[in-house]
Amino acid sequence: MRRRLLSALGAFAALMLTACAAEKSSNPLSPSVAGPIPGVAITTPTPMQPSNGSQIAVDQQPVTLAVNNASTSGVRPLSYVFEVATDVNFTNKVFMRESISPGDGKTTLKLPEPLAAGRSYYWHARAQDGANTGAFSNPATFNVFIPVVIQAPVLVAPGSNATVDSVRPRFTVNNATRTGPAGAISYSIEIADSDTFANKIAAWSVAEQANQTSTTPPQELPFSKYLFWHARAYDSGTIGPWSATQAFQTPAPVVVAPPPPPPGGPSGGAGNDAIDLRQAAVYNSPSDIANWAVTGKITSVSMSSSAGLSFEFTTKQSWPDMTPPGWAGPLQYTVWAVVNINGRWYTSGFIQMWRGRPSTGGPILSDFAQNWAYDARWGPMMGYQPRAGEQMGFFVSAGNARGEGAPNSVRERSNVVLIALPAGDNGYFPF
Repeated sequence: MRRRLLSALGAFAALMLTACAAEKSSNPLSPSVAGPIPGVAITTPTPMQPSNGSQIAVDQQPVTLAVNNASTSGVRPLSYVFEVATDVNFTNKVFMRESISPGDGKTTLKLPEPLAAGRSYYWHARAQDGANTGAFSNPATFNVFIPVVIQAPVLVAPGSNATVDSVRPRFTVNNATRTGPAGAISYSIEIADSDTFANKIAAWSVAEQANQTSTTPPQELPFSKYLFWHARAYDSGTIGPWSATQAFQTPAPVVVAPPPPPPGGPSGGAGNDAIDLRQAAVYNSPSDIANWAVTGKITSVSMSSSAGLSFEFTTKQSWPDMTPPGWAGPLQYTVWAVVNINGRWYTSGFIQMWRGRPSTGGPILSDFAQNWAYDARWGPMMGYQPRAGEQMGFFVSAGNARGEGAPNSVRERSNVVLIALPAGDNGYFPF
């Protein structure tokens, strides 16, 4: 009897254990559940930030990742996995975190450390419930960059309250410092008649040069004027701040009166010369030019700010061509300039002209110092820059007179004409 009772109790206990195990295995919240639960579907979270293609400045880190929450057809709570990699296939992961509890409607995760700058990253996320796992979201990419910061340039010349010696003075700035991957730098320069820059006299841009950047204004500035200038640097995506403002004074107009011819007129048949060429010091050209026969008369001079000077004269088509040593072809005549510096006249045959060449190619007010008298061969004329209103002489001579100490086979020239240089380097002068 006792044995039957014990046997019945054992059977009952076994039955109860079996029932409990069956109940436990069918509970989806049980931590012992292993493997996917059939019928449970988990959607993919939607990336919110950083959005695909985002640019994140290095000083705006660490990056915060955010997704719109996924949904599930099961009853188990979701958690999230976030991954960041340097490649779209996520073979080179730089960050991975799982078991992130969801937020209300969206889930965010701030990375613990800044990412390295100057490269692109990919990130994605997925939801899981411990038994079932959703798919990763499509990768979104973002770039961590070093922002470009361009400082203000420092004004060098004209200095504060300086009086410049030309109405096209040279403006110089110390180049702006910059950080980040700046592109090609240029400078904007503005000149105005007040420090508010409400009325700009001139404004232009110039590409950066090494260490310092120098430029001249695109047009002449007004004479005897107190002006203000400032500058700023920029590249294709960033504009720096304006520099401090400096004031300067432009010069008064200069008019040089030619010396009167000596009694009896100039020698060499040069009665039509506007000045006595014998009073001019000659550099880099035949020294006896004043005594050459004046066989031609200048009938007009055209001045162009882009093309330079063009001459019409009576012997233009009659002087013979000649080929200087080392030349591949002939030239016909030479253009001379006569400059008054501190009351003394200086002259030289600067520009060689061949048939079909329409102009000198060098405007006077912008180019004389750098393209005409640019080195010591021209003595006191070297680096001299004439001003608008200044009187300057011109004439032409047969053959080549540039760098020639000996006369040509045809020692002929035109008369000397005198011109008050026009503002803007543009003018027509008939004679």
